[in-house]
Amino acid sequence: MARQQYNDGQEIVFDDLNEEQALREQESYDRVVFELIQRAEDAFFDNGFLVSLNSPTAVNVNSGVGFQTETGLDVFEPEKRLLYKSAVTVLNITAPDVVNDRIDIVVVKNRRVDGATESRKFKNASTEVITNENLVTTNDWDADLQIVDGTPAGSPSVPATPAGFIKIAEVLVKAVAGIDNPSNITDTRTLMPIGASSTINSSAFVRLTQSAALTLQQAFAETDAFLKNGTLDDNIFVDSVSDPTAPGVAGEVKLYNKGELLFIRNQAGVITPVGSGAGGGGGGANWGGDALEAVEFEEKVFQFAEGDAAELDLYVKVPQGYLAGRQVQMFLGFYSPSNSDEFKMQAVTTLIRKNQDAIDSTANQETDDTGDFTNTVANQYREGVLDLSTPTGQINGFAVSPGDLLRVELTRIAPGGSDDSADIRFVPSSTEVKFG
Repeated sequence: MARQQYNDGQEIVFDDLNEEQALREQESYDRVVFELIQRAEDAFFDNGFLVSLNSPTAVNVNSGVGFQTETGLDVFEPEKRLLYKSAVTVLNITAPDVVNDRIDIVVVKNRRVDGATESRKFKNASTEVITNENLVTTNDWDADLQIVDGTPAGSPSVPATPAGFIKIAEVLVKAVAGIDNPSNITDTRTLMPIGASSTINSSAFVRLTQSAALTLQQAFAETDAFLKNGTLDDNIFVDSVSDPTAPGVAGEVKLYNKGELLFIRNQAGVITPVGSGAGGGGGGANWGGDALEAVEFEEKVFQFAEGDAAELDLYVKVPQGYLAGRQVQMFLGFYSPSNSDEFKMQAVTTLIRKNQDAIDSTANQETDDTGDFTNTVANQYREGVLDLSTPTGQINGFAVSPGDLLRVELTRIAPGGSDDSADIRFVPSSTEVKFG
């Protein structure tokens, strides 16, 4: 920034002294303040110049400070120019239209105004006569506030902002009633990025909104939303006490601790315990029944003929680590020597509640099938998924609990299409039970 230079013997005129003050403002505003406010332009501090309702025909404009960028000025003048009002300003609107609404705007522009006037001796350069004159000895920054009327219409539009002005509010002026509610005033100011409005570059962040200028207020709000239902710190989830609200985005879930158990909640609000694990199976699954046992491809299989009433039974114990409310499912493997037609398998699951039901009880049952398998390749391995309980871990309205037994009866039933005439092979070592 230039510094006013005086030379020995040089004539000094009043403009030299005035320009010296302008240069100090230029250095302060354009170089220092502009950087401190993160290069914000046409912006305001806090609630400065905030427009609010005064009456149906008037608005208040708060006192305060702002800065306006204005280029193309005298070389000595700062481009970042102060907007200042020391007191609330009341602006009256034009009378409301009797038929249609309109939208007015409140605008502001920087200006300098005369300050103190003092008596000074004044020498006339032409006559050299010295007289006492009242002269303006100070001036100050101010703000020119105006209301620009909109055009009444059935669907009114916002008028254009005059050149050189900053729009700070839009005001809906109702037909006849005028400004009948504070909500009719929309704040359009840009706030200085200081305090809660300070900005950070969050472009590389994963969880926060990615932006080159994310406000601290928004960053804190988003962080609080992540933490309010349980804080993850060194793999410790604090007790949330109550269930959180459902997430607002499809595909997202909330994970939280309540009563020393982990739960997830999806967008639909469904709450599911976490960590009940899966049961065993494989070669240890002890299926018994009247289906034909054979060995094929060096592996034991059970064969189910077309239209045959043969069945296999398996008792599955619910593990002690099972969390009530989780669905129980069984995964089984089948194949057919045919390369066409269809087959379907069915499971009827009976709940045998520990210390309550007889081992041969049939009171509480759940039925499910694999759906139709269409053969396209001979001996193609097919996985069937059978629900042994409802999605909420119940059978006939009773909750499955740790230590209970589930008796699974596996049979072959007719598919929707042409039934496969070959025997369907079930591979018992493929048995897997999933608890949740």
